[in-house]
Amino acid sequence: MLVIVYKWTLAVIFLISASVPTWAESSAELDSLSGATVRVCGNNAYPPVTWINKNQQIDGINVAVIRRLFEPLGVTVDTFQDSNWRRCIKEVELGNVDILSGFKTDVRQQFMTYLDAPIIRESIYLYYPIEHPLMFEGWEALAGLRVGVLMGDSFGNKVDAALHKYPSLEFVSTQDQNLLKLADNRLDVVPMGGLSGQLDLRRLGLEGKIGYTKTDVSDFWYLAISKKSSLIQWLPLLNQRLNQLLKDPEIVSKLVTKYHQVYSEDLDLSHRRAEQ
Repeated sequence: MLVIVYKWTLAVIFLISASVPTWAESSAELDSLSGATVRVCGNNAYPPVTWINKNQQIDGINVAVIRRLFEPLGVTVDTFQDSNWRRCIKEVELGNVDILSGFKTDVRQQFMTYLDAPIIRESIYLYYPIEHPLMFEGWEALAGLRVGVLMGDSFGNKVDAALHKYPSLEFVSTQDQNLLKLADNRLDVVPMGGLSGQLDLRRLGLEGKIGYTKTDVSDFWYLAISKKSSLIQWLPLLNQRLNQLLKDPEIVSKLVTKYHQVYSEDLDLSHRRAEQ
């Protein structure tokens, strides 16, 4: 059993109030959505929240929420993805993909509209070669180190600005590249999700070779719609449905448990663990 030192803080914000008009799901409104196809893409490096499974489908907690939003309305959710996270973001900007999940940033809000309610909170950890441990002492303290970053990843406006000042910032398309470089001492540190990083260490057989420490960054995953998508006209309805879905205080914690297991089975992690 994986020992998770990372603590998921599940938070649901309900923004329904008497001052906000509700969106009536009339039969005419729902009929115009029924039969439509919604294209989804996501980050391939944050299981169990979001990853690309062995069938080239984006999977995880956030996709499960998207399915629960749309499929009861007769909408097909297309989750095929053969691109990395940076390309996913670009496809949303171009309007070729309708919806994704991610952190809010000023840049992304120029071409995406975020739904009101956050899905889940993510804490960011620093990963490092086990023989060269470090403590988090602020993002500026990493300036002299070789820092690996996933293309398209964001840790908030302030941290992103600090990272991009570093002379030794190395961008890669997968977190596997980052972790393998750490194991070979070709990088000094990689910022990435707490739980996802630990799952990836197990999958790559790097437990005991790479250590980790928590940072001061913790942010929410939101669903966001391309401003060029026809879904924008349904934003009030989607906000209403998401708020209703997340009224159940157990739903996100149940999805965390479920998709931790799904990810383990998808990559045969449970079988590998039993053999160790």
